[in-house]
Amino acid sequence: MPPTASPARSSGDESGRTSAHRFTVLGPLRLYDGPAEVPVGAPQLRAVLAVLLLRARTPVSAWELIAAVWGDEAPPGALGSLRTHAFTLRRLLEPGRAPRAAARTLLTTGDGYSLNVDPEDVDLTVFELRTAEARRARAAGQLERARSLFVSALDLWRGTPLAGVPGPYAEAQRTRLEELRLSAVEARWEAEIASGGSDGAIGPLRALAAEHPWRERVHELLMTALHQAGRQADALDVHAHVRRALAEELGIRPGPGLDRLQQKILTEGPGGRTGDAAGPPAPGRSHGPAQLPQDVADFTGRGDEADRLCAALEKGGIVALSSISGMGGIGKTALAVHVARRMRHRFPDGQLYADLRGTDPRPAEPMEVLGRFLGVLGVRAGHLPRLPGERAALYRSLLATRQVFVVLDNARDPAQVRDLLPGAPGSAVVVTSRSRLVGLTGATLVDLRPMARAEALELLTRIVGEPSVSAEPEAAAEVLDACGHLPLAIRIVASRLVARPDHTLAETAALLADERRRLGALRAEDTAVETTFRLGMELLDAEQVRAFRLLALPEMPELGVPVAAALLARPEREAEELCESLVDLSLLESVAPGRYRYHDLLRLFARETARAEVPDHERTAALTRLLEFCLAAALGAHRASLPDDVFPGHVAALRHEGLDFAGPQQATVWLLDEQTSLLGLIEQAAGDASLSLTVCADLLLAADPLGRLGAQPYGIERAARTLAGAARAAGHRTAEARALYMLGSSVQHRFAMRLGAPALDRAVELCRETGDRRLLAHVLITRGGGALALRDFTAAHALLSEALTHCRALASRGIEAYALGFLGLALLATGRADEGLAHCREAVAVTRATGDVAGQANALHNLGQVCLRTGRTSEAFDCLHESLRLWRQTGSRFREGLLLGAIAQAHNLSGRPEEAAEHAARARDIAEARGDAGILARALAQLGHAHRAQGDTDRALEQYRRARSVFHELGLPDADDIARHLGEL
Repeated sequence: MPPTASPARSSGDESGRTSAHRFTVLGPLRLYDGPAEVPVGAPQLRAVLAVLLLRARTPVSAWELIAAVWGDEAPPGALGSLRTHAFTLRRLLEPGRAPRAAARTLLTTGDGYSLNVDPEDVDLTVFELRTAEARRARAAGQLERARSLFVSALDLWRGTPLAGVPGPYAEAQRTRLEELRLSAVEARWEAEIASGGSDGAIGPLRALAAEHPWRERVHELLMTALHQAGRQADALDVHAHVRRALAEELGIRPGPGLDRLQQKILTEGPGGRTGDAAGPPAPGRSHGPAQLPQDVADFTGRGDEADRLCAALEKGGIVALSSISGMGGIGKTALAVHVARRMRHRFPDGQLYADLRGTDPRPAEPMEVLGRFLGVLGVRAGHLPRLPGERAALYRSLLATRQVFVVLDNARDPAQVRDLLPGAPGSAVVVTSRSRLVGLTGATLVDLRPMARAEALELLTRIVGEPSVSAEPEAAAEVLDACGHLPLAIRIVASRLVARPDHTLAETAALLADERRRLGALRAEDTAVETTFRLGMELLDAEQVRAFRLLALPEMPELGVPVAAALLARPEREAEELCESLVDLSLLESVAPGRYRYHDLLRLFARETARAEVPDHERTAALTRLLEFCLAAALGAHRASLPDDVFPGHVAALRHEGLDFAGPQQATVWLLDEQTSLLGLIEQAAGDASLSLTVCADLLLAADPLGRLGAQPYGIERAARTLAGAARAAGHRTAEARALYMLGSSVQHRFAMRLGAPALDRAVELCRETGDRRLLAHVLITRGGGALALRDFTAAHALLSEALTHCRALASRGIEAYALGFLGLALLATGRADEGLAHCREAVAVTRATGDVAGQANALHNLGQVCLRTGRTSEAFDCLHESLRLWRQTGSRFREGLLLGAIAQAHNLSGRPEEAAEHAARARDIAEARGDAGILARALAQLGHAHRAQGDTDRALEQYRRARSVFHELGLPDADDIARHLGEL
């Protein structure tokens, strides 16, 4: 039967109804004309109608409809089939109108369609209106009315939503609609329980829990109903069953709601009743992750700062954010942890903690931290999103309904922490940093200074005892001065005094004052802290001392067990045992099972002692072993990511097997996670004459697949520049060529083509001199792409033609497709459009044959550009939209922004400024979020064109001026084009 009309609307023409039709989607899709059902017909026709219904009165483009109905299986004639379905649908909805008359119901909008029906004529809208009204009644305490409205809304359902409708859009909507239904079912039984109907709710809730075993809210309601019915044991049995099932099947704990309810039932006893079906959190009890480091039992001073932070965090209603800054060893972490524990009662869903390593040459990547946070929040490793934006979105979603205290320790800058901030009210964040994070809008900023003398003396006294300090007041003052009144230094010295009661304050003061026993780094502000570390060395045996020193050698923020094993030349199990022993002695930190890090000052101390006391050949051997292990692992990741490419390096036989990767996705994720460590190691090794420049260069090349996704890591240019300089100084032309290639390609990746060209040109010369044909092909393609952007089309054609010859000789199919696609653009630009089209089509065919998703996306982008400029508009849009879909599949936001800008350009050239403005705005937003200047400039230019075509001169001028400024900074000829447009306005 047709859906029931909304109570707010009456039937008949006097209601202003635009159509006499009714539609159902909460079950099989059906169309009614009055009381009579109208057969819809073919499955694809129902799919088109479903899209238009669920987006009623909103224009839907032809390309969106094709993607919604056919997805990846769209036939070549999909657009024609869509037009046929639209004609059939119009005849069904407007049977009495002449073929050429303007249809009132199905409207043509641009290249797409819009369904002009009243929302209340769709059963889904009626359902949403009734459930919204029910929730308002529930909030107002009208429990019986809320229950009745929920029941009435749920009565509209007739089975699986959109049953029998094919296509990816319908499948996605079925999932969404089923979630809406389940949410309403839960709310219906919550209202039932709250109004005293617990007995009647138990049976249906048991059935619902069996049907949805992982839906924790259903189990909470069942526990509440059983509890209110006086069946406390049964309620607790539900909790035990769910807890066991989640642990065994998913490897996670129940969410905080179930645990709170369990505690509530245990506290109240049988038959407790409450208006809140889930119950409030137990005061002072914390659930969920508890990652905070141990609080300092003798925390001293900082009273004003702690009170100020707590007052800011007590405000609530927003994501409370505070920032603590100060020098190393000043006590930032101690204060942050102290405040977090003091405020724990306000955040019952747990505490998250991360050391962001902001003082390291390679700080922690937000991607890496998000992975750990998501893991402790219950996301399994195999389900972690691949790219930072996706991980950040999932993180914000998981915290949206929780109250969690997050400590982000040792941040480098605001950009490093933005993805780690919750997006919804309820949680709190404390950030510590050596820099003042003034870019964190709304943050309460607290700057820490060294302790006052009285505070420092109080701290020392609380640890070593008042008698000791009173007996040697002058020595105590000397110790505090040597420590620079830094809390960390004071604590280390005082702890050693407690552990060695036979040592006096005077002896300790003399030790700190003896410059012969200080490290060279004592000239820096943190010297006193580093000096105290030597005292802990007395507790180590010879093997531990060796490990403590060697593990600190590489420029890597963290060490996994395989890395430690390579450095120490020990089996992995033995290496892990050594690391754990150093953790026990507080000389190393365990950040996760099998992963370790140093405190930054301890790392410096360990390196200094290694340089002074470990023979050169032993240090060189350790770093050589590590380099070769990393190269073996990175090479395996490169081959898994690009199986059809010939690796452009010349890898000799390696003594390490590296790591095994199940496929391209796992390899790419590993590269993304380890990029900071790999680059730091390359830069370090390049400056050490005793290490192999060949291995460094190959390791740099092995990270190249990241560039295809636009995942440019911090410092890649610096690492490449350092390596190029070292290779040039050593006369190592092969390593220099590889470093210059990576340097130039990295610079060009940010659209600074003129800046990247000299490095690439020199790399070409070196490749020719050394006969390095494999690398030469890559360099020529990259240089040719830059020449295209600079509009030096003759040079681009020559470079890319030679590159194609080398690719074919090497049988490197993956890189051949890139050469073909770019050469196609060069041929088009030099007046040989037919040849250009053929080359681009061949590039697409090659990538489809090899299964290279990123390569196919790039080839389709190039083909789309050629088609657009040769009058093949329909094919151009097909190619560009398919390229966008594939890049989104890889998760590359960089490439997504690039394609959105290209589609905006295509719409502008096709006379559709509205669509152009929409796509350009999305490209602009992505580019601004990522800091991609080249994509931003292109998006701004297309926005300017769209606004100009729409007659909005002011907005066009604004966008043109911004675009010209960015293009000018990049040195691109596009700046002159924009200048001409500005001159015409």
